[in-house]
Amino acid sequence: MDLAITGRTALITGGSKGLGFASAEALGREGAKLVLAARTESTLTDAARKLDAVPIIADLAQRAGVLGCIDDTRDAIGNPDILVINSGGPAPATFAETTPDGWRVAADQLFHFTIEMLDAFLAPMREKGRGRVVVITSFAAREPIANLLYSNALRAGLHGLINSIAAEVAGDGVTINAVMPGYIKTDRMTGIGLDLDRIAATIPAKRLGRPEEVGDLVAFLCSDRAAYITGQAIACDGGILKGI
Repeated sequence: MDLAITGRTALITGGSKGLGFASAEALGREGAKLVLAARTESTLTDAARKLDAVPIIADLAQRAGVLGCIDDTRDAIGNPDILVINSGGPAPATFAETTPDGWRVAADQLFHFTIEMLDAFLAPMREKGRGRVVVITSFAAREPIANLLYSNALRAGLHGLINSIAAEVAGDGVTINAVMPGYIKTDRMTGIGLDLDRIAATIPAKRLGRPEEVGDLVAFLCSDRAAYITGQAIACDGGILKGI
């Protein structure tokens, strides 16, 4: 299937590893010109080399880093046709362990960063009459995971934002969707102390997901084939979500 992505420009944040890298890899395979943004120079440089992408070093949890990333992206490729918003998750915490400062940090990391990116790049997409935005969230936005209070709350808020914006921009040829990964075998998943064998046994597919499976879904949503899909939160989770 030709996704008609060849020649499109794409910015992928958090693109140096995990789900961001997998999304960039899928888009690059379809012929997109890539810009990857991340804060760790060593992993970013290596990822950009592998994907023939433009690297932008930026701490996207800081407003100065977000604004710098926006400027550097425009210098490299202009306003992107495709925007994939991906970031690492906030620190684990129960509600009793959360703090006002912790909420502010998490909101900058997930919510405010997303708004800044959308504020910068949605208007040019609308003027052009075409654009694709995918925000990678988590199935925890629909069914909360214990000990991940920051992520549960803020990612659910992102879904409300996405659904609202979709109605405003659909008439201009711009789509915006969320992808909700389930338990995917990434460095973050293996690094937060979960019993992955026990988790795999609870998933109807009986295994963890692979990053490239999320990447392929992202690439499809960024394609012309998905032009009538917008305002959705689509799971890639092996069937673990129980609700619709």
